Amino acid sequence: MTQSATHSAVLASFVTALEYDAIPASTITRAKQLITDTLGVGLSGSLHPNFKIALAGVQAIPGSAGERPVLGSTATLAAPYAALVNGVACHVLDFDDTHTASIVHGSAILTPLVLALGEEIGASGRDILTAFVAGWEVAARVGIASGNSFHNRGFHSTAIAGAFGATAAAGKLLGLTPEQMQHALGLCGSQASGVTEFLVNSSSSKGYHVGWAAQNAIITAHLARAGATGPETIFEGRKSVFNTHGLPDLSDPALVSADLGSRWETENVSIKPYPCCHFAHGAVDCAIELRADGIKPEDIANIHAIIDEVAAGFVCDPIESKYTPANAYGAKFSLPYLVACGLIDGKVEQASFTADQIQRPDLLELARKTTYENAEKGTTGFPKYFPGHLRITLTDGQVIEKRVAINRGNPDAPLTSDEVAQKFKSCTANLMPAATADALVGAVMSLDSDNGLADLQRELASVATR
Repeated sequence: MTQSATHSAVLASFVTALEYDAIPASTITRAKQLITDTLGVGLSGSLHPNFKIALAGVQAIPGSAGERPVLGSTATLAAPYAALVNGVACHVLDFDDTHTASIVHGSAILTPLVLALGEEIGASGRDILTAFVAGWEVAARVGIASGNSFHNRGFHSTAIAGAFGATAAAGKLLGLTPEQMQHALGLCGSQASGVTEFLVNSSSSKGYHVGWAAQNAIITAHLARAGATGPETIFEGRKSVFNTHGLPDLSDPALVSADLGSRWETENVSIKPYPCCHFAHGAVDCAIELRADGIKPEDIANIHAIIDEVAAGFVCDPIESKYTPANAYGAKFSLPYLVACGLIDGKVEQASFTADQIQRPDLLELARKTTYENAEKGTTGFPKYFPGHLRITLTDGQVIEKRVAINRGNPDAPLTSDEVAQKFKSCTANLMPAATADALVGAVMSLDSDNGLADLQRELASVATR
């Protein structure tokens, strides 16, 4: 196979040649919405204890000092380190967006990366948006091409597919040649990682999957520009990333470079309405609807969820550990707890995960009534959608089923513009007044204006409080 025929070569040519004016206006608008949502979530995440640990740890690293801003903080760091800690902030709440077909949390990687590196090199707002879109187009396709089998092997798809997207975005900003970009993608694949063992003890390591992807992309792109080389067959070789980190029988490497420039996956990213594992959102939708239908918690004998096997591995298995989450992060990955919140409170919000909330006897009692089974493969629409299917048995023996085919927030069932704006204001309410939030949103939506990046950074600096 010649160099020009490899999928990484095709991706490299697409990314390096991509120009702002070639991107559809609808894709640019969606990119701005995704950056807005991510910044709102990241600013809220800057209040989280795990983010504060990340920032303190990075500040203790010799050479981490620099001039790039840290979200919600007066601290500044060198660009790679700012991308790292801001990535943690954007993912620590599990409230950031997801490209469901690829199961990738891309914006939490790309937003900190393009802002830190873009400001470092004096890029324009148009350059930043172009790099952001390029990153999403690569990340989404790598995840889709894996057939979601990275998760089957115990890897976090975001840390692999997302890392390729981040490398593409960094390389775009640094002006890599097609050959350099191809080597950067090969170098990225050579270091891909991110295991899902964090689920066992609800550890904070998942947030670093995002932060490290952003940091490493900057380093990788610089290395490639200096002449470092990587495998040119990282997607189709005998030891390709799909063979080593995924399942060959489920993967289709040809999808990595399919429809570039004609199908814009950036528009297919879902914005989360609930701050928890996206795999449970359809079930939460069902629970909230059942409560609205008049189902009372005291009348429920059993809650049975039918859920895709991959999703169940995150939010249902092992079921005993999900009944009493060890901490707030564990609760975000517990379908029994999340469904109980929907049935009792009629909502799942950030306040659902305080120390007192996750120990509420009524929630835990109802959660313990939950069982589950794996849905028949190919019958649910997963992973394009994260559907919900609950079967409720009442104490009088009556059985009630509720199905949600398309989870709320998916591009096929999107949040309204008002709902997205309200989410941003809710996330940032403890950091800024509503007028400042409106100004920050306006700055993102004007990022492609002449002074777009400077205006955005000025607005972000105005809410740096710690």
